[in-house]
Order: sequence, then structure tokens, then C-alpha cells
Amino acid sequence: MSAPQTVDRLLDQHARERGDHPFLLFGGETTTYREMAERTVRLANALAARGMVASDRIAIMSGNRPEFLEAWFASARLGAVEVPVNVALRGRFLSYLLADSGARFLVVEAPLVEHVAAVAEAIPQLETIIVLGAEEGASHTVPSCTVIDIDELRKNGSDTPIGGVADVTDTGVIGYTSGTTGPSKGVMLSHRAAWYAGHDAAVERGLTADDVFSTSLPLFHLNAQHLTTVAVLSVGATLALEPRFSASGFWQNLADVRATHVNVIGAMIGILLRLPETPVEWTDYPRMTFAGPLNDEIIRESRRRWNLGFVTGYGATESGIVTYAGTDGLPDGSCGKASPHFEVELVDDDGGPVEVGEVGEFVTRPRRAGSMMTAYWGMPEKTVEAFRDLWYHSGDLGRRDEEGYFYFVDRKKDAIRRRGENISSFELEQAIGEYPGVAEAVALAVPSDLSEDEVKVCVRLAEGAAFDPAAFLDWAADNLPRYMIPRYLEVLDDFPRTPTQRVEKYRLRETALSSTTWDAEAGGYIGGSR
Repeated sequence: MSAPQTVDRLLDQHARERGDHPFLLFGGETTTYREMAERTVRLANALAARGMVASDRIAIMSGNRPEFLEAWFASARLGAVEVPVNVALRGRFLSYLLADSGARFLVVEAPLVEHVAAVAEAIPQLETIIVLGAEEGASHTVPSCTVIDIDELRKNGSDTPIGGVADVTDTGVIGYTSGTTGPSKGVMLSHRAAWYAGHDAAVERGLTADDVFSTSLPLFHLNAQHLTTVAVLSVGATLALEPRFSASGFWQNLADVRATHVNVIGAMIGILLRLPETPVEWTDYPRMTFAGPLNDEIIRESRRRWNLGFVTGYGATESGIVTYAGTDGLPDGSCGKASPHFEVELVDDDGGPVEVGEVGEFVTRPRRAGSMMTAYWGMPEKTVEAFRDLWYHSGDLGRRDEEGYFYFVDRKKDAIRRRGENISSFELEQAIGEYPGVAEAVALAVPSDLSEDEVKVCVRLAEGAAFDPAAFLDWAADNLPRYMIPRYLEVLDDFPRTPTQRVEKYRLRETALSSTTWDAEAGGYIGGSR
């Protein structure tokens, strides 16, 4: 196995060895390895001229586009730390992440600048904003910040070679993951951890330099970054990047770029299965996909309908993927066996191992130095808590059979996963608590027919307050990330509680969908009555 490298070193290596080989396919245009290396050198020099130095944080708030990759790779050349930002964040969610990370630089798409400006007072350390995709002649203003268009910034960049500043043990990215009993935590991952994640994904897929790896998953998630982009860089393959997921255009897009691999999540498979079958689905491309979690029925129907080989697994932002398996011959519902690079166990609440077949919490630790997170950014006590007993405690529940296959069971924490997004119930409850008339809110996951979860919110109103679901959803559209907006709403006089007054969410889940539950998708109460 070759030694771990930073993304800029990987890019430069391939630029030297096979510079004319396509690195990126996007919007009908091809960017070679040499061209991407040259672009990121110029941008890195321009950022350095603006004062960027090693260990600076640079936040990137953008959808899928070449400039996202350029900013990421350019900042790596300077030893700066990338902070990916979900483009759906607004208000307190956005200001918290930008302030907590201490980002001095922000790369942001033009339509999103107004949301940054709205919270600028809460992020005083932010100095420079680089705008992507601005219309000609348009100007943007953010209080106390220098705002510059990326094309204008590039003019100040030279072709002087630059890169190789960061050591593989240095932090390369701070990826924010949902908090369940507090604010979201910034997961510090080294360049080495990113390389291991990408390298492992490439090995499990059988990825080679001649492959075309397609994804429409957002680059602001580490799935698309490490399990796809770094996987491509680790072998010198080609990345086919789609701006966004399009169910109607999915198969044609793959055929157009002759993709040999594609990365998706379970909810996308569920959506595709709902569409009428078309001849283009039977193309020889792609060969493999990483699609987890998937239930047994979806896997069986996918195999019947498509010429795909699935790879699945289990993991977390903090740990990377710790179990891997191809789904051929995999027991129904399993997420595979432990990777040879990790120890994986299941433990009870006291940290002791559980018996075969019993449910316990997933705990993991690496067999290779530096292949998991370094720490939670600015949260040493949370780091110690997560890594107690020399194991990383995931907060996820699972079981293992006699042959060593693991099965994901549930989340021990109160996290919600909706269409590829992890949602902090704590943060969602805090935000909804600001809605007029709401005295207390409880957010919980309920089953989705697309796999993963739907979001339900139960509210207890202040005395004399009224609650109109339609009016609330209008408010939510302006104040919550789109993926957090609940599908289901219910008003309760009070919540079931423990003797210490903790809300018993499991009891709320038992009667999650009833005639008193408002379904936003249907535009009325379930069953049409109340």
C-alpha cells in the first residue's frame, strides 16, 4: 500500500505522471489533472496574497461545482483547514458553525451571500468572502468583511509552484456532525484520515485509474469528499460530478459520462425505484454503488431491475467506514464484517461486551495510526467522553451474528437521518422553541418509505396559545434548513416523562402517526380528521 498523502500532493503526482488524463467531468466540460493542478496553484498563491496561512480555517458554502474542488485543493496547498458548510444552513445554524470554526475566509455561492450578511454580526472573525457564480456587474456587501469575486481573486495569483506545506498528520478538515445533547461538533480529521478513507473505498470498489466515478452527493459532505473524490485521487481515476441529484436524469447522466462507479445513498435508490423503467437503465454502466443503509426489499428489487453491484458498510464521520461488504451473499439486513483496519465491538451501557445476537452500542478503534478523528474542535470534554475506555463510542446500536456479520439496529442518540442529512434533534428543538406560542418542542424520527427517517415535531403550547400548522411551516421555510423542516406535526398537552422529567421519546414514537398528526405532504391531518 502506498503511503498517505495530502490531496495537493496526490493531484501534483498525477499531473506529473499523466497530466492529460481527465480528472473532472462537469457540465459537459473536461478538466485534466494538469489543468486542475495549475488552477489550484494560482488560487493558492492568490489566497496567500490575501493573508491565508497554515492552520487558517476556510469555510466553503457551495453546491457541486469545480470551484469547490479548487478552493479545497488550493487551501490544502497552504496548510489551511477546510470547513465544509451545508448550503441549507440559515440563521443561528449558519452563524454557529462559522463562528465556532473561527473561519477567517469563506467561499460562498452568490445566491447565499445574503444569508451570510444576515448573521455577520455573530461571526466577527470572518474577514474575507470569496463569491462564486456572481452575475456580471453584480456586487455584494457583508458588514465588516472584504467581498471579492473568485475570478477577480485569481488575477492576483501567480504560477509559482506552491504546495506540500501540510504534514499528513495535520488537520485537513473540520466536518460538523449533528449534536444530540448539545450543539453540533466539529470533527477534526487529518489529511492521513482522509487518505485512508478514500484509499479504503477505492480498494473495496476495485477502483482503477481507468474508471469514471460519478456522484451527485453534495461536496459539503465527507461522503462525496473522502469516499469519492479522495478515492479518485488515490488511484488517478476520473471524477464525474453532477450539480445535484436528478431522478429523471440519473441514468442518462451516467450513460453520458460512461460512469463505471456511482456513489448514492439509500433514499436515492428508493426514489429511483418509484420511477417507470426505461431502456437506459440497462446500460452496462455503472458496475458498483455504495448505498447504505438499504433494507432487504430495496436490495432485492434493485438487483432485479439494474445491472449493479452494491457495496455497503457502516461508519461515522468520526471513525470512517469500519465495516464493508459487497451485498452479493450478504445476510439480509447486514452491514458487513469488520474492516481489517478496525476493531469493532458491541458493548452494554457499562462498556462490557454483549453476547452474540444481543443488541449493544457500536464501539471502534483503528489498527492504523491516524485513521480516525483527532478530536472534536474546541470540545476536549466531548472528545474524552466519545473515546472513553480507549474505544470510540458511536451512539449507534447493533448486533452481531455467529459468523461475525454486523447489523445496524437503531440510534442510541436522538439523531435523525433524513435523505442523507444527519439532523440534531437538540438543535431542531431549540430552533422551534423560538416560534411564537411554543413552550416546548420534541423532535423525533419516524419511518420513511424512502428508507432512513422522516421528521416529526411534537409541541407543547404556552397557555392560551394557538397553533396553525400551515403558518408554522411558512415560518420554518424561512428559519430552518430545508432538510430539517418536519413533515409531521402534533400538538400535545404534555409529553410522557421519566421521574426526573426527561421526555420519553420512545413512547412518542410508539404512537407517532395518528389522527391528531398533521402531515405536511398531504396538507392535512392523517385520516382527514382530528
